[in-house]
Amino acid sequence: MHNALVELGFDEHVEREFNKLSGITAQSRFGRVRRIDRGWSTYWCVNVEEMSSARDVSESRVRNIGTDVAVGDWIVVSEDGEKIITVIPRRSQLIRRASPEDSPAEAQVVAANIDVIFLVHALDGAPNQRRLERELVLAFDSGAQPIVVLTKSDVSAITAVNEARRAIEQSSLGVPVLVVSSVTGDGLTEVRKHVRSGSTAVVLGASGAGKSTLINALTGTDSQQTGEVRRGDKRGRHTTTAAELVALPNHGWLIDTPGVRTVGLWTSGHGLERAFADIFGLADNCRFRDCKHENEPSCAVLAAIESGALNADRLAAMRRLVAEEAALEEQQRRAKKR
Repeated sequence: MHNALVELGFDEHVEREFNKLSGITAQSRFGRVRRIDRGWSTYWCVNVEEMSSARDVSESRVRNIGTDVAVGDWIVVSEDGEKIITVIPRRSQLIRRASPEDSPAEAQVVAANIDVIFLVHALDGAPNQRRLERELVLAFDSGAQPIVVLTKSDVSAITAVNEARRAIEQSSLGVPVLVVSSVTGDGLTEVRKHVRSGSTAVVLGASGAGKSTLINALTGTDSQQTGEVRRGDKRGRHTTTAAELVALPNHGWLIDTPGVRTVGLWTSGHGLERAFADIFGLADNCRFRDCKHENEPSCAVLAAIESGALNADRLAAMRRLVAEEAALEEQQRRAKKR
């Protein structure tokens, strides 16, 4: 039987967590957040009593000040629609550091309850492997499946496309890498295959990477504004100003996110180990368990660099991210003592 909530992504996890709640009335509202604006959440909802047989959903807005809520969240709202009673615990979330490194650490949940993360990089500039590595750490920690999408293949020579793809694959370590043109439609079918019915994908990338153009191509609409890219540095204007849940024509959902110039890491679970699995795998063969891969004897990582099997820049990048994460953890530890 058709159920509008199932189409929105309602699944066993959400149902299980909802059933743990108490004090929810039949006229309370239950739904999923579509868009976040300053102080407000726009969400699709039904009355609680209609959840099992909802044929359609209505759109409403509710104040979210003081509530940790993100696009993709499932929420319960009071009968009068004035207050978010609770946010259903997330099964996955894309979270990054929103504050500068010299400021108190603040996290930003970019998207919640997601299945796939499309990491968008444009082919009209040099491959940014260091940014991709950061994005992969965030993606692996989110609990969703990362997919790299290389856009603007229509403005790049085939040799340049192949070279860029090889460079990106050196950092993606088996994560699927798709090449698309949002203008001609080449490669879009492969992208759509990764978003099944009821699932949610988030699109993450720098300004000018072609995120909004990609979403317009996938949805068959002009719902996302697009802008010109500066010739000098290939940076684009911030055409997406708020994260938003957008429907695909046949099934599934996409969350567009505002472009970010820097990708700040938050406390990592196993993201670093998975994003740099090649280095961690080599480290298992080092003579010393606490090998720093600097000048220790019988270091498998340094041996791989010397033989050309591992790029020294990749080890340096991992060290920077490890140091950044350690500094963040120390900052959080100090903050808790205050």
